[in-house]
Amino acid sequence: MLIQETLTDVPAPEVIQRARTFFTLQFSPYAAFVEDEGDTYIRFHTESGGLTLAVGRQGDRNLVRGSTSRLNHELSQFLVTLSKPEEVRQSLPGPGASGAG
Repeated sequence: MLIQETLTDVPAPEVIQRARTFFTLQFSPYAAFVEDEGDTYIRFHTESGGLTLAVGRQGDRNLVRGSTSRLNHELSQFLVTLSKPEEVRQSLPGPGASGAG
């Protein structure tokens, strides 16, 4: 499982709404379905595997962190919509991270 994150000024509810729109309506060729969600997180299921996004405060900005085992490119594409491309950090170590992906 690889983790990617970015800092953004976008409020948490808007991040979750944008993720829902991006992954359920614009995501192709695989349709994403919302598996679970709350005020600061959303979890999707696709034919290619799962994808989870969470939003938390870091200083005066929101930290958006996503994890997935197979949809790394798609996750990067979404995170770039929230901030400058150079602010998206990839391959952060996570629980059980194998570095594969």
